[in-house]
Amino acid sequence: MKPYSSFVPSNYHHFSLQSYLIQRFPYHTSEEWSELIAQGKVKVNNFDSKSELILLTGDEVAYYPSNQNREEPPIDKDFQIIFENDSFLVINKPPNIPVHPAGRYRTNTLLNLLEAERGIGSCFPVHRLDRETSGVMLFAKKKEYQLMLQSLFEKRQVSKKYEIFVFGEFPDFLIADGFIGKDPNSQIRKKQLFSYTNIHDFKEAYTSFTKIQYNPKTNISHLLVQPKSGRIHQIRATLCSLNFPVVGDKLYGIRESAFIDFANGGASEALTLELGHSRQALHASELEFEDPIASKSYHFKAKIFDDLCRFVVLSE
Repeated sequence: MKPYSSFVPSNYHHFSLQSYLIQRFPYHTSEEWSELIAQGKVKVNNFDSKSELILLTGDEVAYYPSNQNREEPPIDKDFQIIFENDSFLVINKPPNIPVHPAGRYRTNTLLNLLEAERGIGSCFPVHRLDRETSGVMLFAKKKEYQLMLQSLFEKRQVSKKYEIFVFGEFPDFLIADGFIGKDPNSQIRKKQLFSYTNIHDFKEAYTSFTKIQYNPKTNISHLLVQPKSGRIHQIRATLCSLNFPVVGDKLYGIRESAFIDFANGGASEALTLELGHSRQALHASELEFEDPIASKSYHFKAKIFDDLCRFVVLSE
């Protein structure tokens, strides 16, 4: 029986085995993971373990499922090709589809769709979008192009714009020029915190926000966002720290413990109703860069998907 293996990333360093499994692979409940660990179906570095074992970065966690045919969650396969040439591919990624295999998602991934269904061979993601985030995404068709494009992101030579919906009446324009790092007061270890003052181990973060419109009936603001730095969860964490929780966000929405509820029990109508939407209302709308190999400038736009259109107030 072939196990499903994962290596502990740095943001899960010093997690207990139980907490790691619950938060990273929520397709089993806490009780189910406890039973599977007790049955010896979860091994750490090829050894049987206990729920309270503290994991370290790089540890290998292997899960031996009793049912290899466990059904994967459904995904949204309606991706749209924005641009394609011999070197790279630009798509409008739908919500509810992971880019890489993770947790219960093994074959239902964006990479698998691009490589298998389109038959374009190897595909190399240049940057990342969360499973719930939709929008413009860049894939290289050649390894050397992936490395080149990634260097542009690292050097901040790629202009990125996003659209997001938040609760509250947002100012017409706001610049958040400060610092971001792990939230020391959060029960969720991967949650980030934005602060205008420097905190130990925090990194500089700069984001500008422009209000597109505000709907007083729903108390929801539609924003255009332009991050200059590329910190983890930068946009969502900044807005939450500024008291503008993100619509539909389980971690940076109106209640952070919703993340634990989702991890333990999965999606529910009650949770969707409470958070305002079934997923974080974040869309990557534009991407612009200069290709030094082709000596050409590119500017791509991705239209928001229908599930977010309901938050847009139409002009009369």
